[in-house]
Formats: sequence, structure tokens, C-alpha cells
Amino acid sequence: MESAVCFLQTTVVILILAYHHQTCEATNSNNNQTNCPPSSCGKIRNIKHPFRLKNDPATCGDPRYELSCENNITTLSLFSGKFYVRSINYNNYSISLVDPGIEEGNCLSIPRYFLSATNFSGYYNNSYGGDPYEVLRSTSRYVIYLNCSKPVKDDPDYVDTAPCRVNWDSNSTGHVYAIASYLSAQRLNIDCRVKLVAMSAAPYSYQSDPQPYSYQEIHEMLSNGFELSWTIRACEDFCDFRPQHSCNISNPTTGALECQPNFCYSPLGYYNICGK
Repeated sequence: MESAVCFLQTTVVILILAYHHQTCEATNSNNNQTNCPPSSCGKIRNIKHPFRLKNDPATCGDPRYELSCENNITTLSLFSGKFYVRSINYNNYSISLVDPGIEEGNCLSIPRYFLSATNFSGYYNNSYGGDPYEVLRSTSRYVIYLNCSKPVKDDPDYVDTAPCRVNWDSNSTGHVYAIASYLSAQRLNIDCRVKLVAMSAAPYSYQSDPQPYSYQEIHEMLSNGFELSWTIRACEDFCDFRPQHSCNISNPTTGALECQPNFCYSPLGYYNICGK
């Protein structure tokens, strides 16, 4: 009887140790996503969670934020294009990108991909579960290229690209203009067709600027790229994937996040957490 009790106690101890060992292994496996050593590619030297390079271990980073290293250049696949990564800011949760068609200092070069803020589902809906990136409206501006059959002389926002001889192909005819501001349907010249919409890093405005830009200035904006926010992913970590909570940056200087329940107004006049 005494030996049976000892055997039972020993078995229990072994089972506890085995369970503890499995628990530790699972915890370490989960932590690998944030504890992986940083990767690097070209000028981008500190690629870390939630980002990952394509050939990093599967437990590192988030697949939604996977980057590639091509010819020693860090690239991000976004919709139908591949954009060069200029920098990643882990303090304000932003990533700076540039269209690969743009060559700095060469105003003959034009963007390769059609991209605007409306491509992102978060432009209309800020809920979780959409695109992994959001547009930083405060630092983004459209650049719209138009091909016009006749010269446009009555709108100063239509900037002639003629000094750079911008053409879509060898057979293109007409006049090519660029607009670095909001273009409503009412302001679209009847002799013009939109050929391309790109994004640049400049303050976005729904109104025309007091002083129109030169095309060299517009091209410089495109060379500076544009920024996207990955605050959505940072908030998933901080709010622990709680869907009924809102998350925002409470301190832009330090990048501190704030997670609060979303409150909904009930017909009886009470506020409850949404979905409860």
C-alpha cells in the first residue's frame, strides 16, 4: 500500500513537471514573435515585430507585415504593386514608402502604380479586421496626372509637366499635367482624362493651395514618398485583440497607446460597452 502511494505521488510530480515544461515551451514559442533578433536589408537595419523579412523564421513577426529584400532593397507588396521602404518608425507606428518608378532628381520619371487613400478600407471604416495599414491623412497628398487634348489655361492647379517632357509612351499625344491637390469632378477639365493617381508625403488639403507648386516641387514630393500607419497592429497587441475597445495614440511624442471600451447609447438612456 505504501509503495503504491509513493508510486502515485511520483507519477503526479512527473505529470506536473511535464505540464509545466509544455507550458513554458508554448509561452516561449509565442514570445518568439516579439523576441526575434532584428533583421536588415540594405538601408533598413532594424526590421522587427510586427514586421518580418520573407525568409525569417515562421515564428517571427506577423505575416501581414512581411517585407522582401530584393537587390538589397527592402520592399513592401501593397495591393498590385511593390513599393520601396524608406524607413520604419516604431515610435509613431508608421512606415514610409516610395513608388519604384520615381527616381530622385530625375523629373522624367513617373510613378509606376495607381494608388490613393480610397484603396484602403480604413479610409471609410476604422474597425479592426480590414487592411493592415491606414493612410496618414495629415501627411499625405494626392498627385494626379492628367492627359489633356488641349492646353489648360484657366486653372493654376493644372501644372504643366512639359519642362520634364513627361509622356506615357512614344505614341502619346496631348498635354500632360499634374495636380498636387484635391480634384473634384466639377473641376475636371472636359478635355482631360485622369491617367494616374499617386500618393506623396505632403499635407493633404481639400482646398487649392494659395500658391501652386511647380512640377519640380511636385516630383520632389513624390521622391519623398508617403507614409502609412500600422497603429492597427500595435493596438491589437496593446488592447489584447479586444474588439469592443477603441485604441489611439495618447501621446504622439512617446507613442504611448490608450485602450478604452467603446460605449454605446441605449434606448433607455444608459451607456454600455458596445455589443453587451
